[in-house]
Amino acid sequence: MWFRNVRFASSLSRNSNTSNIEALKQKRTELLARLEALEVPEKYKGTIWEKWAKYWKNLVIDYKEMIVDTGRTMRQRPVRSGIYLSLLGASYYCAVRNPDERDFIERFRHYGNELSLVHPASQNPEATRHIQFLQRCYNEGIVRRLSLGVVSFIWVDNYDRAVAVYKAICPYLQPRYMTFHERVVDIGFNNRWWLLERKMEDYDVNEENL
Repeated sequence: MWFRNVRFASSLSRNSNTSNIEALKQKRTELLARLEALEVPEKYKGTIWEKWAKYWKNLVIDYKEMIVDTGRTMRQRPVRSGIYLSLLGASYYCAVRNPDERDFIERFRHYGNELSLVHPASQNPEATRHIQFLQRCYNEGIVRRLSLGVVSFIWVDNYDRAVAVYKAICPYLQPRYMTFHERVVDIGFNNRWWLLERKMEDYDVNEENL
């Protein structure tokens, strides 16, 4: 008897879901019918308002057809649609967690403060050189950030933005794409700055004293 009740409840749930879907389809059909039946009043015909009304009406209809076609394609090819949705979700997640330059400055200052608390004889030479290099670059105003949406690059330019000498403004003397990787000093991904963290792993260990 208990299993019969379960089957009966599940059938009710399926019927309820089906009725909800049918109700949504009916509302969508009614809304589209109203939209297609809209007409511009006589006093606005031949004016720019009529052109704007037609533009937005056609735009809504085009988007409606695109959504319907997308839903039909997703039902026909669920595996490929699942892969696309997973990639889209992963891209959105990475874009949300893409660190900015303010975050890099905060991490850089944090590690610089932590390093300053360590005796110079115990500081890791590589970490010290990296922090001093970043300090010099910020003092010269040549630190830049390039964001690709899901990943960011901190790189160094030739001159400060305020410098107006010929070498700084000549387009033929700007950094080249082929050598851009040589200017990258850090990579930001998933809310982390990977090179800075790697350089500062053992900032309080001087292997020369071991």
